[in-house]
Formats: sequence, structure tokens, C-alpha cells
Amino acid sequence: MTKSRGVLDTYRLLRKVSSINGPSVEKEILDRVSFNTEPLPPLGKEYWWFLFFGERGEKPVQIMLLIYRKYGERMLFNGREMALCRMGDGELRAVTSGWVFDGERVHDLGDSNVSVRLSGDEIATDISGETMTLSGGYPDYRLRVGGIIDLVLSRSNFLEDRDARGVFIPPFGMGWVDIYSRAEGTVLGSPFDGTAHIQKVFGVTIYGPFHWGRIVFRNGSVASLFTLKTGKISKTFIHSSFTFFDKENGEVIRLANPMLDITSEEGGWVIKGRDGDKKVTMALDAYARKEFTMKGGGTQVYVEYAVKPREFTLKTRKRSITLNNLGDGVGTFEDAY
Repeated sequence: MTKSRGVLDTYRLLRKVSSINGPSVEKEILDRVSFNTEPLPPLGKEYWWFLFFGERGEKPVQIMLLIYRKYGERMLFNGREMALCRMGDGELRAVTSGWVFDGERVHDLGDSNVSVRLSGDEIATDISGETMTLSGGYPDYRLRVGGIIDLVLSRSNFLEDRDARGVFIPPFGMGWVDIYSRAEGTVLGSPFDGTAHIQKVFGVTIYGPFHWGRIVFRNGSVASLFTLKTGKISKTFIHSSFTFFDKENGEVIRLANPMLDITSEEGGWVIKGRDGDKKVTMALDAYARKEFTMKGGGTQVYVEYAVKPREFTLKTRKRSITLNNLGDGVGTFEDAY
């Protein structure tokens, strides 16, 4: 069982995760954050996101699963009232939600208000009447959702396969860990071979608008971006970053707080950015869309787009990288406000 802790321990963990801010994070911290629930003060929030990207023939297959709780005893999630509480060490009542895109259509797993049980090496809960478990520890896991999903996760060959990051300005802050794995098994009764992204987020903050995206290319390279905005339709970013992990050349290209322009267009998104002599253009076509609306202590909307890059060009002083070098890609783009 999880050792009993108080709110001060949540702040200590926030400080620790924020001090890492990069890939130099040990297994102990990854497992500690991933397989525990934290005591939450007012404005406290806790998320587990499980994302999977793969292909079936030439068609993309994608999975998104969410476990969510916040401070308080009630909230509205996608218009449905949900009860929230800690039920003792290692157990809580929370929301689970998710969907699977099988290459043709979205299979909505709905929204469930369920018990979530956590131990040192397992998260066990339910979603849409099916038992969902994530078990293991970095870098080896197994994720099962009834007879729908059965995936084995193992160490990937990404240039960076994990990180821990955070922002801590007491009494506010958010911290998170990311684990990037290879994933093999079955989804909806068909073989699946792709990648996994396990993320745990926790902290104390108001809701806010941002964009987040991650694209995995056929040659193993990855593009990721994150922004914080001043408003839902604002073009002003409080923070922005774009990182490209060039697998072929073993190089990480970072655009730190670049000048970014992100535009919604029919059927997708266009991202343009510049940081000194580095310039990126990425056009994403959306093939599936899912919205999560959270109300209680504020309102937050997450609009998740399953996307494929139609265009990608990254120019540096030395070279130019395009889809011709990378191959096709698959990923997620998030518009939150």
C-alpha cells in the first residue's frame, strides 16, 4: 500500500521533479510518480495519460486513455456529474475516459466514475465496464483493457526515452514525468506494433489554455511542441518550445521559446516557428477528434486530434530535414483552453 502522505509531500515532490527538467531522471522517480496518488490542496489536479501510436497497413491506429481527479468531491466531466475522493492509502475515486481509432473509425470508451487502486507496481481501475491495468516499472510495462487492448511495453530506441519536468512557483506548480516505449500486442483483436507514451501530471494550478503535440516518424525521429497561451484564441504565448529528435543523426534540435504561429485550418493545423537560424514548418491533417470537458473549480476543455503530418520542414544552418528524410508520421495534437 502507498505510505500515507500530506500536502507538504506533494510540494516536495513538485520541487524535486521541477529541479530535474530533462531526461536525467532515475527509475525510482519515474515509478514513484507513476504509481502513486498525491494529496491535493485546493486547485490540485492529477492526470494519467496513456497514448499509443501505430499503423495497420498504411492506416494509423491510435489509443488515448485518461485517469483524472482534482481537489473537491464533485465535478462535471463531459456533462456528467462525477464523485471524487481519496478512499485511503493507494485508492481514490476518479474519472476514466478514452478512445481507440482503428484505422477507420473512433471507438469511444465513454466516461466512467470508478475506483482506482494503486500499488508500487500497478494501477488497476475500470473503463467502460472493462478492467484496465497498467503494471510493471520503468522500462517494462503491460497495459490491458478487458478484451480490447493487451500491450507489452519495453525500452524504445528513442534518443530520449524518459523525462521529468515541472514549473514550481509556490504555492502553484505542475510536475510531470514522461515515458516513451515500444508497444506490441493486440488492439481490438488485431496485431499492434507501435509506440507508447505514458505521462503522469500532478500539481496545483488554475486551468489554462495551451497547445501540445507529439509526432513519431517512420524512421524513429520525433517532433514535439508545447505552448502556454494568454487566451483561447490568443496568438500570444507565455511560453513555447519545439524539439526535434533526429534519430538518423543522433541529434536533438531544440527551439527554446521560439516565435511560433499556430493556425487552425479545415481538417488540421499548421505550425510555423523560428529560433535564430532554426526554422520549422509543420502541417498536420486530423483524422479523428475527441473532446474532454471538465467543470469544477473552473472549466477546462481538451480537444484531442489524432494527426498525420502532410508537410514537415526543419531548417538549420547546416541542413534541411523534410518528410522525404523521415517517412510518414502519426501522433496527437492537443488544443486546450
